[in-house]
Amino acid sequence: MLIEYVRDQLRVALGDARMAQKNQVAIMADMAGGDRFIDKLTRNVGTASSPVQIDAEPVRYRLGKKFQQNKVLISETDFKSSIWRLSVGKLSELHGAWASYCYGGDLKFDKQVVILKEVWDRFLVRDALTGQKKMAAKTLARIQSLAWLAVQVAESQINGSPKEYSAAELSRMMGITPQNWHLNYAPRWALLIAVCLELDNEVIGYAARQQQQEHKQRRLARMLVQAGNAPSRHPSHMGVQRRAPGVCSVLPCLQDTHLPIEQQTKCCSRMVRHESPR
Repeated sequence: MLIEYVRDQLRVALGDARMAQKNQVAIMADMAGGDRFIDKLTRNVGTASSPVQIDAEPVRYRLGKKFQQNKVLISETDFKSSIWRLSVGKLSELHGAWASYCYGGDLKFDKQVVILKEVWDRFLVRDALTGQKKMAAKTLARIQSLAWLAVQVAESQINGSPKEYSAAELSRMMGITPQNWHLNYAPRWALLIAVCLELDNEVIGYAARQQQQEHKQRRLARMLVQAGNAPSRHPSHMGVQRRAPGVCSVLPCLQDTHLPIEQQTKCCSRMVRHESPR
């Protein structure tokens, strides 16, 4: 499954498309009864040369059912993307937090903490494998302050609106010289962004597999429902009633008589051969 296809589906599923629709207050205002005219009605009395304007007398009337336009409970786009939201909901806490932040714009603090902790832990592991010299405590604190900025830059690159920061801007943020930035900070800054992009590819893979699993389960459930609603081929379900041995199945009316079983069977066999009973 293509990565960009999964990303587009996640953007549609996790994006807040309901903002373009009416909210609860607007819907309640439409459903509320009353008059759309807010001015108090008046009428003119008196002569034509000296009219007097007074308040109109209230008219009693019974408000019937107000016409309301039918509206679907869920839009077609939300219905089609529901399987992707269900798939994201079944991911781990880390993967679900990244998908919600990167593709849904979810800015909840607890999810940001989960993402930042995982990115920083992975960065420390990767930095130890690069063979660079060990960072000093001050350098480590400065790099750690850039972790969330790296997450934001990676998210902007994924969504097609990259935020580019030059070396001069980043060195000015850190309060260091550009030479010091290129020597000690630039490789680790690129490593932070690479860790974020790697996490995104991991989330895409898990979300795609979970969506395929949900699709298979829905298909299997649909097949079981269709099989349960299909007519059975059992004789009892095909309108054929089982009868006791020796009981006539051609003339059920004779079963209520008091004739012996042998005589009933003989009578029915004659009727089958189009013979009249003697």
